[in-house]
This record gives sequence, structure tokens and C-alpha cells, in this order.
Amino acid sequence: MNSNPAVEEAKAMLLKIVRERDELRIELAHAKTAIIELENENIEYDRLLSNANEQLYECDPKRFAILAPQEWIGTWQCDPEHYPALVPIEKVWRNGHLQQALNMMPAILERKDLGIRHRINARLLFSALIQCSGDNFKLACQYAEEALQIASEAQIHELAGKAQFHRGLCYYFLSEWANAKWCLHLASYLKDHAQTISECREKAEQNLKLLPEDDPKRNVTPGFKMFCYSKFDRFVYKHGRYHQNPFERLTT
Repeated sequence: MNSNPAVEEAKAMLLKIVRERDELRIELAHAKTAIIELENENIEYDRLLSNANEQLYECDPKRFAILAPQEWIGTWQCDPEHYPALVPIEKVWRNGHLQQALNMMPAILERKDLGIRHRINARLLFSALIQCSGDNFKLACQYAEEALQIASEAQIHELAGKAQFHRGLCYYFLSEWANAKWCLHLASYLKDHAQTISECREKAEQNLKLLPEDDPKRNVTPGFKMFCYSKFDRFVYKHGRYHQNPFERLTT
């Protein structure tokens, strides 16, 4: 029985289509496997990037620039006539004896005969010494804030600005970027160390932008005070966050 050529041709075509379909299925299976592997690799890269980012923000603050003696001396070198109690401590620090300078400070802070500017500068000097040691930035911040409170209550604006600068550096070294940003912003009118203030504030702002939206460090810490005027501080304490100019929000 002779076969029909048309039928044979149709069968051959059908077999060819079946083979091509099977080959395509195999290629699709390989492609699916490759996609799954790439997705898993992407997840792993995300994990690695997340861990690296966390380690970056948890790194030792001492790796950043610490306030050096010449930086304090350049801006706040105390006049021997007006600040005789602080000059010997400055000299000891400048000569490289940081621990000796630290040991000399408690006796100065306990003195009751010092004038108000002397008391403010003593606390700022102690804050600078502690910053230089790199051991306890929270304690350094505490003394800077004490100086700031005294200067603010006495309305000694230039010393309040200097205290805000020290306070901002402490928060910067503590990686509390929102606090650092606002302290340095409030110290930005100072001519002394204007470049350092500007650079640290810009870095703090950059670090804020890198934080996840839900990271608590995007906001100032609870109870953070600006020490500029009471209405603003009440606003800060109540809201505790800034996503726009807070001065504008107070006037609306």
C-alpha cells in the first residue's frame, strides 16, 4: 500500500514541532533555574549590603576626627588675665599630656569663686579633653550641655554658640545625626571653625539621608533641647522630628 506523500509530510512536520517544543521546554526549565539562582543571589547581596550598612553606622566613633589641642587653642585659647585657672591645663594638653589635663579638671569645676564665663569655658575645655580621649562622648556631651545651659540662661550668645559646636561634635561622634545636625546648625553663625562646623553638619545631613525611613536616628532623641528659645524647645519636645524647616512650622 502506497503512502500518501501529503500525510507523510504532515507527520514529519508534526514530529519536528514536537521536538522543537520539547527543546523549548528544556530551555525554559534552564532559564527558570537561572532566574531562581539570580533571585537568590540578589537576596544575598541585599543581606550583605544591609549588614555592611549596619556595621558602618556602628563603627567606632574614634575613627572620625577627634578635636585636637590645636583646634581648641586656635579658637578658645584662654586669656591668662581672664582665665588664669584654665591656662595651665591648656598648656599641659598642648604638650601632649592629656590624662594629666583630665586629672586637673575636677578641682577647677568644683571652685565656687570662678566667674560665669570662667565656669562656661571650664566645662567646654573638659568636654574637649574628653572628646580628645575618645572614651566617653556622652559625658563630653553632658559637660557641653551644662556650659550651653549656663550660657543660654545668661544670654552670652558667643559662648552658647561654642557650646553648641562642642555638643554637636559629641552627637556627631555618637552617630546621633539628627541631634548633631541641629546643634551644628545653631552654631553656624560662629566665625571660628566655620569650615569644620559646615563640613560636620553636611556629613550629618548625608548620613541622615542614608538611614532607612523607619530608623529612629532620623529624628532627634526624646527630650532634646535646642536652647534657643522656649517656644521652639516645647515644639521639639512635643514633636521630636524635623522633615522641613521647624522655624517655618512655628510661624504658621
